[in-house]
Amino acid sequence: YRYECALYCDEATLFPDFTIFHPEVCKLYYWEHFGMMDKPSYVDHVCNKLRIYAQQKIIPTVNLITTYETAAYPLDSGKVDSIIREMFL
Repeated sequence: YRYECALYCDEATLFPDFTIFHPEVCKLYYWEHFGMMDKPSYVDHVCNKLRIYAQQKIIPTVNLITTYETAAYPLDSGKVDSIIREMFL
């Protein structure tokens, strides 16, 4: 995996939190964690970023893993473990 590796897109350069190569299926996955979903301006940024990903055919649940949190609902490490097991083990 690579942390915050540049992904050059038509209209912007994105820095996914993780870029992961799955050797068994020879496929790239990207993982974005959106950690301030209780802030409206941040949510606008997230929506724009997801639009850019979709234009590049990087689609949530297909080859883009997304996790979310707010101050009231922090990310559970058990959920992260579950995603890793489901996608990569």
